[in-house]
Amino acid sequence: MDVSFYLQRIQMTEPAQTTLEGLTLLQKRHVTRIPFENLDILRGIPISLRTGDLFDKLVNRRRGGVCYELNGLFSELLRRTGFNAHLIAATVYRGDGQWGTEGSHATNLVTLEGGSYLVDVGFGGNSPRRPVPMTGEEIREADGFYRIRPFPELRNGYVLEKKEDRDWTMLYRFGTDPKQLDDFAEVCDVTQYAPESPFNKVYFLMKVTEEGRMTLYDHSLTVVDGLRKTKETVEADHIDDILDRFLAP
Repeated sequence: MDVSFYLQRIQMTEPAQTTLEGLTLLQKRHVTRIPFENLDILRGIPISLRTGDLFDKLVNRRRGGVCYELNGLFSELLRRTGFNAHLIAATVYRGDGQWGTEGSHATNLVTLEGGSYLVDVGFGGNSPRRPVPMTGEEIREADGFYRIRPFPELRNGYVLEKKEDRDWTMLYRFGTDPKQLDDFAEVCDVTQYAPESPFNKVYFLMKVTEEGRMTLYDHSLTVVDGLRKTKETVEADHIDDILDRFLAP
């Protein structure tokens, strides 16, 4: 993997310092330049979890991907640039007391300067732009707040929450046991091929912006800019233009 070319992809000219400030810069550049997208799944192109294939797709071909691709390759970048990082498994909260497939979301845990941080570049429009400390400290973003709190129902478990208006909403629960990218092969196949998967039926693209996020679900485009939210239906003959907006640097 060519680290310098990867850094150019996220518009950085040199590796970040192995500090919280450097980690924050890496994460923000990544989530605002490489989108979450399921185009290969819709086109019937199998996802490869090999580092070389991920690099070719996300960096050489300037595409996006799903969480296994985005956080998988970013985890490799972190380690190669001197960070103490490993993948962990999370379970997405669906609302109304319902959880998604156990351990089906891949994200990163980074130990740095005596503390641990959740670093996620693969949760679509709800990906934080900066590391979230495991201490419970609230992190303010342009479109809300993030925090982590213990989740007693899970051994060594925690939950990531976000507050956009008045109330905190659970995003996902997670443990801290280190994972390898290959550990997600089975759930990656479920994401691609299972009849119940939402990712193999309609467009599912999300990109973090400087002040909010863009989300395309099927033909519905939602744009959040700070506290302002707009929503529109995209006609079929304009869908390629919208896809280009997500894939643009």
